Amino acid sequence: MKYGSLLAKAVARFGSPAAAEGTAGRILDAALTQFEMFGITRSTVEDITRRSGLARVTLYRHFPGKNEIIEAVLLRELEKFLADLRDEAARFPEKEDKLVEGFVFTHNTLRDHALLQRLLATEPDTVLPFFTVEGAGVIQTASEFLAYQLSVELPGDDRTQLELLEIAEVTVRIILSFLLTPSQNVALGDDDAARSFARRYLVPPLLGPTT
Repeated sequence: MKYGSLLAKAVARFGSPAAAEGTAGRILDAALTQFEMFGITRSTVEDITRRSGLARVTLYRHFPGKNEIIEAVLLRELEKFLADLRDEAARFPEKEDKLVEGFVFTHNTLRDHALLQRLLATEPDTVLPFFTVEGAGVIQTASEFLAYQLSVELPGDDRTQLELLEIAEVTVRIILSFLLTPSQNVALGDDDAARSFARRYLVPPLLGPTT
């Protein structure tokens, strides 16, 4: 499973109407619950079919097999995250607050995401490479997305695209680091602590000369 490719697809579809409603959405809801409870490796199409309450022929009419269900579930979760992040940032008029609250939202969402935490805990060999040694695609796509958002929110910024990509990548790598290895020294246990960290260490370089 190419997580970088999935993230790129989610970013490309960012802002488009939500997909997978009706019966397909019901199947993905059942699959997500199944994966959260038992992980992806231990879950079968039969498990998902049983949990959805649908006939197997109905499931196969929408998804040819387990791999397609996995991809659809993960893509939907990524799209939901991006949409929710956009909506959270939109609640705040000031650019600094958008960045701070965006970091808090991202930190909390990744920390509390049931499926992600299940995979990190029970199937690390499956998921960890895509955030570490094989994580170039994820980092590149996330950095490009953040750099683009910065260019939109900071129209008077005179930094080059490369400079925006550099600070965006640093930010993405910091977030992934906290996700994979919680710090013993940096307090991010509550929202106020996360806000304080973001205002002190992330916002100044992200805002750049506009600060």
